[in-house]
Formats: sequence, structure tokens, C-alpha cells
Amino acid sequence: MNLVRFHHPYSSSVNQNLVNDLFNNLLQNDYDENYVNDCNCKPATNILETEKDFRLELQLAGFKKEDVQMSYHENVLTVKVELPEEKENNNDKFKYEQREFGVYSFERKFKVPKFVDAEKIEAHFENGILELVLPKKEEARVKPPVEIKIG
Repeated sequence: MNLVRFHHPYSSSVNQNLVNDLFNNLLQNDYDENYVNDCNCKPATNILETEKDFRLELQLAGFKKEDVQMSYHENVLTVKVELPEEKENNNDKFKYEQREFGVYSFERKFKVPKFVDAEKIEAHFENGILELVLPKKEEARVKPPVEIKIG
């Protein structure tokens, strides 16, 4: 059996056309504007567990703490931002050539274990990071083993 290399005469031009279309769309600003305006973006989140609590860190660069709304109901923690829609400026002072980020509305829900003490949840907002501390109830904390002596 012989192996023969196959070369499709149109394959390189098809790929080149796709790449050209992609870059042309980027330069026309259609791709980035639609992505930022229409995406269902959610902020990056870290979730940590210690012996005493759970911690959530949400990256909210560009947001103010007054914009953030939080609620806890039936073991679901909700973090939400609703911003008014930006109105288009038609004063032709500038036009984005490329836009990869923006401030946007979002809603993020987290299922929380039943052994979290909801009355003691704390939130801190500093340098664009929202940190939530969800303390565990006393009975849920890991206790050191008890030594039993033989009598």
C-alpha cells in the first residue's frame, strides 16, 4: 500500500478567506461591540473553604460597591448588578477601534450548604474585588478528636 499526499487546491484560499473575514470584522468593530454589549458575562470567581468558613471572591473591576446587590434566600446566595443601559453618543468625538471589556449587568447565584450561618455573612469590597465570608455553624466545624482513657 502506498501513501499519497493529497492537496486540495482550494483549501488554502478558503482558510485565508476565513482569516481575512475575521480580521476585517475586528477592524470594523462589529465583533467586539456585539460581544461586550450582548454577552451574558459573569465575573471571575474564586471559592475557598477553611475550617471556619467559605469565602467567595468576585472580580468586579470597574464597578462601584453601590452598584452591587446581594441577597440570601433558601440556601441560594445571589450577587447582582443592574446598570442603566448606555445611550449611544452621537457627538462623533470618538469611535472604538477595538473594545474588549466594559462594565455590564449580571446576576450570579451560588448554592450554599445548609450549615452556613446566614445571619453572619459578611461582604467587603476593595480594589475591585468583592469578598464574601460565609461562616459555618458551630456544629458543622471540624472538631479535634477527643482522647478516651481506659479506666
